[in-house]
Amino acid sequence: MWKSILLVLIAMTTFIGGMLLWQWKAYSKQNDLNSESSERAIQEITVYSNEKELQISQKISGLMSGKEYKVSKPDSLFRWSCKDKKGKPCDSGDENPYTFKANQNELVFEYTIPVQTNGSAFLLNEWVTSIPDLVITSSSIEIIDNARRGGTWIAGAPIKGFKEMDLIDYYYFEGIGNASSLYWQPKPIQMKQSNMEKVFYYGGQGLENMNHIQEMKRLKGIPFVSVVFTDQYREENGKGIMIVSPKTNEDELNQKLINYYFEKKFKDISSDQNWIIDVFTSYTTNQAAKTAKGKAIIEELGNKLSEEELNSFFKKASESSEILTLKQLDHYLSELKGWKSKFFVSNGESTESIIPLYFYDFRKVIVSGKEEKDIEVVIEQDKRLFPFVQTMKALGYDVQILSDKETILLAKGSNSYRFFLNRNIFIYNEEDYGLLESPLLNVNGNIYMNKEWIETLFKVNIEVGNEEINISL
Repeated sequence: MWKSILLVLIAMTTFIGGMLLWQWKAYSKQNDLNSESSERAIQEITVYSNEKELQISQKISGLMSGKEYKVSKPDSLFRWSCKDKKGKPCDSGDENPYTFKANQNELVFEYTIPVQTNGSAFLLNEWVTSIPDLVITSSSIEIIDNARRGGTWIAGAPIKGFKEMDLIDYYYFEGIGNASSLYWQPKPIQMKQSNMEKVFYYGGQGLENMNHIQEMKRLKGIPFVSVVFTDQYREENGKGIMIVSPKTNEDELNQKLINYYFEKKFKDISSDQNWIIDVFTSYTTNQAAKTAKGKAIIEELGNKLSEEELNSFFKKASESSEILTLKQLDHYLSELKGWKSKFFVSNGESTESIIPLYFYDFRKVIVSGKEEKDIEVVIEQDKRLFPFVQTMKALGYDVQILSDKETILLAKGSNSYRFFLNRNIFIYNEEDYGLLESPLLNVNGNIYMNKEWIETLFKVNIEVGNEEINISL
């Protein structure tokens, strides 16, 4: 009897536990989706090309009806207004002139952009209104032109339609994400499909059948780009547009496309960190880096990693489908070597000469039962190096660094030590002791001593566990 009751209780407990676990996983998954997801919408942009200006209507659809949205607009937009679906001025719930309520799930912005009347080519990069925290999944650009006929309009998105009529020229572009850059030049130019799905050529001779860009084919998440070969405008990159000289050869174009790819992969870095784009472009194309810091970074990686490790690192980062950051690159290095790295982040913070590549033990350091967060252990040629000053202080020593920055005095009770950075001796209680090598090492401007010397000279025990390094007297 009791055995039957016990079995029933076990079965019920297992069932209830399973249900609770399932519900928790479902709840957690939903929370993850909610935290990661952003509101999504689509936009349709119509451009009327007049003699002195572009008249633009930008409709964003799929918004939450009645919700108030904060909008952002570039200074280049004039006679700007917001209208609802019926053409009436947008409502605002507060006094902020750039917050508006979406009526019937959409907002419409109307504005003008002055353009040159001398017939010169122009490129528009920041030319649309945006809503922060709103993800635009697709954008269409419709151009109705009655003033610049005979020229060519190009967007950083695939062209879906073109028609030359009696009074107007009509263009239609559609692409993924927010609105691309927009380019116009007075000289007609022919579009050619390249041998890569997301690369369109405008102009250029014999480049549409390039077969040697094998590097690009291996890369993940290649963005769409319209490559414009022209002498009508300076060389410049926009969103989805790359303007190059008509004299650009295959090798130069290869490097420009790879560089463009990494510009998008590292889109969130600051301008003073552009050396990392140079590093990846240089390694991928097997060409010399163009920046001094890029050259130094590649040289340092080559000195500290084997060729196999170097190839593995660049392959993993280049073929990642993620947007890359300096922190992510350090994570890839850590996975590769099994030690913590802050090489890229540190160099991203430094504007001076590069900080050398060192790896760090991920374990926390415990000294006499107390965690010491200031002690970060460096791994050098499979040896553990401890920051000398911090470690000695944690062990109870008074530490003094003399003005020459190469002599360190230690004192604890009746014992005293004197160490020299570049000499194979130390002084203990006023007696000289000779060593086969200097026990102190300068690592990136800091003084270290390896595990074996600390154990031998200070009679301490250092145990390396799975998660901790314990130092005890």
